[in-house]
Amino acid sequence: MDRIPFKKILQWTGYPLFFLLCFVFFAYKTFPYEKLADRIVLEARAKGYEVEIIDLSHSGLTGLELEGVRLLIPSEEDGVPPLDLIVDELTVGTSLFSLISDSKSYSFEAELAGGEAEGDISVGESDLDVDIEIDDVDLGALPALKKFTKIPLEGVLGGEVTLSMPSEVEESSGDVELRIEGLVLGDGKSKLEIPGWGGLTVDPADAGNLELVAKIDRGIAKIERAKAHGKDLELDVLGRVRLQRPLKRSDLNVMVRAKIMDAYKEKSAKVSTMLELASSGLKAALTADGAIQYSIAGSLGGRLRPRAAGKQSFQAPK
Repeated sequence: MDRIPFKKILQWTGYPLFFLLCFVFFAYKTFPYEKLADRIVLEARAKGYEVEIIDLSHSGLTGLELEGVRLLIPSEEDGVPPLDLIVDELTVGTSLFSLISDSKSYSFEAELAGGEAEGDISVGESDLDVDIEIDDVDLGALPALKKFTKIPLEGVLGGEVTLSMPSEVEESSGDVELRIEGLVLGDGKSKLEIPGWGGLTVDPADAGNLELVAKIDRGIAKIERAKAHGKDLELDVLGRVRLQRPLKRSDLNVMVRAKIMDAYKEKSAKVSTMLELASSGLKAALTADGAIQYSIAGSLGGRLRPRAAGKQSFQAPK
């Protein structure tokens, strides 16, 4: 029997493999990442966004590392400034299988506002899976947050969010566990727009540590616990969010209780005066212990409808 010519086989296959490895290596090392950054900026601009990238390079075989990323998302409302988000460093990776699959999966690590966020995101034609962890993010270093809160916040954010949203939204599931250590509302300079009152400058109010726990089951996020009890302010929230597509259409139905402590009223003459002037209008919202209580319903991205609920017991709306 003739011997198998392994030596010749290795010679004939080795050279092409060596050439292929060299080609991949040098293509990987000499890829025009500056051109790619420019393309990302142009693609974002075509969709109405503004993106700035200081540096872009490779991370692993199928990943990218971006430094100094700034994202500007225009507001849908006239006269409202755009959402401005700055990320110090962002690493995004995917797999070779994901690149050729209809369902795209990505992992990311981000450094922003003195903290970190990392996680995995999978996006299909009609489904979404998210798993995100957040550690030590300084809310005071996120000016974009004011677009949603309408008032400056201080505190350190951490926690985890998991969401599995299949094509049938009512089958969505997941968990939300977030905490803010040292929550402070207001900065004594920025104005909070209050309908009928104009802008009110809110002095810093210590709300203590905030804890938010929600369970998502069958498309409904039930807020099991959301409370922050500080020396100036006590906040409590119970209720639910029925998830919809897009998420801004999700239906909110919650009970909110806020108690402003006497010590804060004494040191903040502006808030104390406002409460005195509004006392008649707030009568229906005042509870027996002096807290202000409202039930709030509506879509997350639309108009919310607050209703005074001072005479009701504090429980999740039905």
